[in-house]
Order: sequence, then C-alpha cells, then structure tokens
Amino acid sequence: MDSIVSQIQILAREAGPADKARLRSVLRQVLSDLGSPQDTLIQLYNGHLRNAVVRLAISSGLFRSLSQGQDALSVTQLAKQSGASPQLFERILRYLASNNIIEEVGQGQFKANNTTHILADKKAGIFASHSFDFTGRVVQAFPEFIMENNYEDVTDGTKTVFQKAFDTDLHCFSWLAQHPDQVEEMQQVMKSFRSSDWIQGFDQFEKEALDAEDNSERVFLVDVGGGSGHQCIEVRDRFPGLHGRLVVHDLPEVVKEVLEIPGIKIEANDMFQEQKVIGARFYYLRRIFHDWPDAQCTLILKNLRSSMASDSRVLIDEVVLPETNVPWQSAMADLAMMILLGGRERTQKQWAALAVQAGLRIAYIHAYNDPVSFHSVIVLELDHV
Repeated sequence: MDSIVSQIQILAREAGPADKARLRSVLRQVLSDLGSPQDTLIQLYNGHLRNAVVRLAISSGLFRSLSQGQDALSVTQLAKQSGASPQLFERILRYLASNNIIEEVGQGQFKANNTTHILADKKAGIFASHSFDFTGRVVQAFPEFIMENNYEDVTDGTKTVFQKAFDTDLHCFSWLAQHPDQVEEMQQVMKSFRSSDWIQGFDQFEKEALDAEDNSERVFLVDVGGGSGHQCIEVRDRFPGLHGRLVVHDLPEVVKEVLEIPGIKIEANDMFQEQKVIGARFYYLRRIFHDWPDAQCTLILKNLRSSMASDSRVLIDEVVLPETNVPWQSAMADLAMMILLGGRERTQKQWAALAVQAGLRIAYIHAYNDPVSFHSVIVLELDHV
C-alpha cells in the first residue's frame, strides 16, 4: 500500500497536464468505488456545507493569513487577525483541515497547503464567492424549476432557472447590466476560464494571415462580440501587415467604453442584426454561442452568412464536446450555461446541425487545448462552396 501511495505522490508532482488530468479522473473513480452507502450520503450533505465554509473563510481573510508565511499559526492568532471568536474559528479551522483545505500540524496549529494558497489568491477568492453567492442561488432553485416544467429541456433564455432564483423576468445579461458589481465579478470569473492560444498551430489561418499582409483593403477579421478587442490585438501583433484591417464589433454600450486601439476599428454592431462588414475574410466569435439557445445561434449565423463572400469563413471558438465520456468539468459547464442562460455546450454533431440550419457547413475543426477542455475553432464555410 505504501508503495502505491508513493507512486501516486510522485506522479502528482512530476506528471504533465494530460497525465495529471487522467490521474485525477482515475482517483475520483477509485474514491467512488471505495465509498460505502453512508460515505456517499454524507459527502452529498457535506458538499453544501463545504462551499459555505470556504465562502466564510474567504470573507474573513483566513486563507490569506495562512498563506502569508511558512510557519503554522494558532487558532488564537488567526481569530485575532480576522476579528473572530476563537471558539468559532477553532471549529471552522478543524472542519477545513478535515477537508484538506488547510493543514493541521499540531493541537490548535494550522498552516497553508496547496489548496489554501489557491484560495488565498484574490481572483480565486472572487471565483469562489461568485460561485456561492450568485451561481449557488441558481443551483439551489434548479431541481424545483425542472420539476415545475415537467422535466423539459431549457431552451429559452428568458425562461431559465435564473429567472426563478432571482425573481425576475429579465434575461440574465439584462439583469447583470443593472448590477455592475456582479458584472465585475463575472468578468473576473471568466478570466479563470481563459483557454490557451487558438492561433498557435492553426496552420491554415496563419498561412492566410501571412498571405493577406499586403495593401489590400479587404477586412481580414471581424471579432463579433469582441469586447475590448483582445483577440484582434493578438492577431495584429502577430501579423503587423494586417494593420487597419481588423474590426471589433459589440453592442453600443460596450463599444463606448473601449479605448482607441491602433490598427483596429471599433464599431457598434448587434450580432442579432445585419452584419455591417461585407465580405470579410474571417468572422470570429469567441465564447458566444454557448450563451445562447439554438434559435439565437442560428440567427447569428444567418446574419453572418448574408454578409459572407464565397471565400469567407466563420471561426467559432468554443468547446466541442465528445459524443461519449464527457469529463465532469465540461458537463458542469453545459449545465451552468443551461440554468443561467438557456445555452449549452455542443458536440460536433450539434455544431454541424446549427451550421446546416444557417446554410453553412463545417469545413474543419482546429482543436487547440488540453484533452479535458476540448477548446476548438470550428471553421464554417458557405454550403455551396
């Protein structure tokens, strides 16, 4: 047994990202196989409490206090730093240690472990708080909503679990527009999900970008729903010859907040309305479609199709789920999109069906991230090419 544990610990330290992901998956299955009925039920009960205690520890600054030094701290020291009752903190610390979120090194003595350091980071703290305060509220309403709707799929962004949880008729995005504090948290959370470089290894795109670095006036790329222009900046910096031929589109209220970017045009354009740029080489959409049900996605694609030239392409930067054995992270993201927005993550077959509804077809798919996230660029072309 000790030998097996030692091997696992070595793998945890030395394995690459893909092997670590596989190891985590295997260990989760082993834990499931080892669990007794009582263990399983207690773990379900513990899930709610664990999230609540982590939220409390973040707000009290407990994780930051433990992460600031190498030495263990006593219950009294930690309680004093947070202005909390030592009697309360003793119970909280004991619980966190029992869940491997901090480490207990002696009676009343605690220090940080890897999880503590992760949760001490400001961005991670925002992530955990948002998941409890905002998403957690929606999750709590999830079962009742589905039962009230006769176990039907959620396909309308104005009739989701979110509306029930927050007692509103507004779409989640419209509600967020009235709550800027939540928008700020949401943006920080989204940064935690940023994928790796979609251009690296995308040979066809790189070739066409290099070939297009001439004096042509044709727009090379329109970033639809591009926010502050990060993706266009990345393309411009890699391919300086495209200066002036990159365009960012977003809603007027978003565009007015974007500072001028050299070599990039910033324009207001609603993706649910006619696409203003005719005949661009590429129309790029990043993490847009998973926010929306199929009907809205089809409308977006039809608007783009009507503006495409014969050699134009639509680049959809999204997750492409496998048909079987979807990792829990991706399955979780799919349900999160459903309960908040009526959206979904999609398989290749579902992407192909969307394309067909808009008069497009999949030319090819460029997968660019690790085997757990399935981030890809789905390249669409006109169906008659």
